[in-house]
Amino acid sequence: MAVVVPGKTPPQWQLYAGMPCWIELITTNLDKAREFYANLFDWEYETHSDPISGEHVIALREGFPVASLRAASGDQSQWRLYLATDDCAAKVAEAEEHGAVQTVPINSVPKIGRKAVLDGPSDAEFGLLEPEESWQFDVGLPGTLMWAELVTIKAQTADHFFQELFGYEHEQFGTEHRSDYSVWYLGDESVLARVSMIRDFITESTHPHWLLYLGVDAEIGTDELVRTAIAHGGRVRVDPYDSSIGRMAVLRDPTGARFAVIDQTQAGEYGTAANYDPYED
Repeated sequence: MAVVVPGKTPPQWQLYAGMPCWIELITTNLDKAREFYANLFDWEYETHSDPISGEHVIALREGFPVASLRAASGDQSQWRLYLATDDCAAKVAEAEEHGAVQTVPINSVPKIGRKAVLDGPSDAEFGLLEPEESWQFDVGLPGTLMWAELVTIKAQTADHFFQELFGYEHEQFGTEHRSDYSVWYLGDESVLARVSMIRDFITESTHPHWLLYLGVDAEIGTDELVRTAIAHGGRVRVDPYDSSIGRMAVLRDPTGARFAVIDQTQAGEYGTAANYDPYED
């Protein structure tokens, strides 16, 4: 899979540098997480073992890769977002020049590619992935990644850092519910958003984070999916509500990882789950 710079190569069959290209669950209980997401999204799994990168589980939906799952080395479960690059080592060095700190060294994962993890100057972790030729990643469907938002206190720092790194253009929005919401674009395509945390919700335990949105099957609906999540050990952080892009909810899986779900066929009033989520853990 070729990774290209927007505007230099026609986008058909190409992956723009800076586009979301993989998601990974770091979990404190791999078996419990596997069971939960299988019940929620009908995920099936393939387990791969590599002497350098260790064991990783690839989640598949209808035969197509949608995510990976790994055992956490610490006591916290979280979802990770990876952004595409054509040269992982060079992009890590560039990110470090702009204030990022590498936290996970570059390693190669079979069928996925070369990847690394960094902390950006806005204090949120993110990954870089140089995809293999055989890379596949299903998005935009039920049980797959639909959207991602960076939720941070350091909004302008985040905008500047990622614009320098990937050349994102951005459009600013604001409503009575939030004062600062920025959508990031590559060419004409919106790829990510950045949400400025509401100060009334910020405490000492508040941490910047990515909120990943996974798709809901319209025949099931967000409300029924939330009930299924609760029945299998999940917790609700934000009850289902309508937004301009669909009916959303924010959940935690049984190991504590936060994520959002969305049925895009049910659009209503404008909103983002990040601003209704009480950020503290």
